[in-house]
Amino acid sequence: MPPRSAPAQAPSRLDAKVLVIGSGPGGAMTACTLAEAGHEVLLVEEGDHVPVGATEPYSLDDMERKWRNGGLTPSFGPVKVTYVEGKCVGGASEINAALYHPPVPSVLDQWARDYGIADFGGDVLARHIEAIEREASVSPFPGSPGIASERLAAGAASLGWKSVAVKRFWKYDGTEVLGRRQSMTETYIPRARAAGARLQDGLKVKRLLLEGRRAVGAIATDRDGRRVEIRADRVIVCGGAVQTALILRRSGITRGVGNTLSMNPMIRVAAEFDDCINEPAIGVPVLQIEAFKPEMTLGCSNGTLAHLALWLVGAPENREQLLAEWWRLGVFYAKVMAKARGFVRNVPLVDEAFVSFRLGKSDLALLGLAAERLATLLLASGARAIISPVPGMPAVRSLNDIPALRAGVEAGKAQVTAIHLHSTVPMGSEQKGCPADAFGKLRGLENVWVNDASLLPDTPGINPQGTILAIARRNAERMLG
Repeated sequence: MPPRSAPAQAPSRLDAKVLVIGSGPGGAMTACTLAEAGHEVLLVEEGDHVPVGATEPYSLDDMERKWRNGGLTPSFGPVKVTYVEGKCVGGASEINAALYHPPVPSVLDQWARDYGIADFGGDVLARHIEAIEREASVSPFPGSPGIASERLAAGAASLGWKSVAVKRFWKYDGTEVLGRRQSMTETYIPRARAAGARLQDGLKVKRLLLEGRRAVGAIATDRDGRRVEIRADRVIVCGGAVQTALILRRSGITRGVGNTLSMNPMIRVAAEFDDCINEPAIGVPVLQIEAFKPEMTLGCSNGTLAHLALWLVGAPENREQLLAEWWRLGVFYAKVMAKARGFVRNVPLVDEAFVSFRLGKSDLALLGLAAERLATLLLASGARAIISPVPGMPAVRSLNDIPALRAGVEAGKAQVTAIHLHSTVPMGSEQKGCPADAFGKLRGLENVWVNDASLLPDTPGINPQGTILAIARRNAERMLG
């Protein structure tokens, strides 16, 4: 691993025509589009700039440098849902599985109708989607997708369930199978900087500076906690669903902000096979079950030792023995579209957001059904034991054990996580109560926009990165006008 370089200290005062807060997919696309159109852009990021390949994916060093709170932040509610946020240049695009799903046209059209989003839908976003797929090298995995994917595909076929090998934001040069992740630090951020945009990492924006109906900049702190004032003519907040809502609410912008958080809750299980199933060099296996989308997705997760240990927490006394033969273990997930909504609040004298999310009975029932289907799939794929996500529950070894697993999940006893968060500043019509208009401009302010996952008015049911990029590109083009 290359040595860490000493981070540059931010000056106490920065000036910009356009301030973009947050460098994840929404912020990177916004900065790139505006800079390439000739605008003077300052892109600020709370985390560090950690290039692709500088850390081993999912290692402790990787999670310390790229993930907020080391990878898992708890929300509050009757069932605790832990969620994931990126905290580095490039945001979540640097830490996720890089799986690509184009926006679902029927979902986009439904949003347009339900939330009164003008000039929106599958037809409108089509050219943006085409550009993103080309510019970010969206590609299928070359050759065999790996042992885990092949086993799941065979198991799904035996059950009559359709499966698919999902494309990724990944570039292959034709000779190396592994290729290279095409995250924001490999794509839109270098383009933005080449067009003249300035990138300042290690700078945490606390709140916006408002004068009447206009923002004149923001107040931030550097790595050492020193105050930094940023002056700007336009402000675009792209910190992600939690951080964007937190910044706005700290700034006194609260109407409709942070009240409608949506997530895709999931359970993960470790499964034991008789032979090799785990190939860390491949990364996250790309196979997913299509039969129940978008309401429910079943697939493979990361299988590094750290992740295996995390999801073996409910294993019996042979946990160390299982880890010693890690190549026979894989991690798999079941993810659902929840109807529940949560909220984001700022708490005085507390640096982090307070996030609450309450899974309802219908959500837990759907998650229980997903757990049942995942266990059925894994047994059909050759698993001899499935470590339960319900602490203290015996492993699932046959179809007869599955009802107890489902009951435990439905009772809210399983470990539940979420990696996709949205909808804290939904876009749409004022009549629908949306704080942002159809292009992300905040109502009541003349020069403040939001352009990230916060705008999605509901969960898309899929990995949202492609959807976020397409909407951000559309909105940034509108800002040019």
